[in-house]
Amino acid sequence: MSKRKVYFSEDQFETLFNFVSEHVDSLVQASIDYNDSEILNANESLLDVHEVLEEASKWVLLEDDDG
Repeated sequence: MSKRKVYFSEDQFETLFNFVSEHVDSLVQASIDYNDSEILNANESLLDVHEVLEEASKWVLLEDDDG
């Protein structure tokens, strides 16, 4: 399987991570409020993205861009 590298500034990463996290939190709350797991099933891709971003948030790979 090939891999793709994407580089974000710390601000860009935080913005994306927070955006996705807020939407996932909203989906989870709606699923609980309506007792409807289909809400989560229908948004499985977003949950997968959140999982990847959450793991990436643990990495320390900050580099200065001199070029």
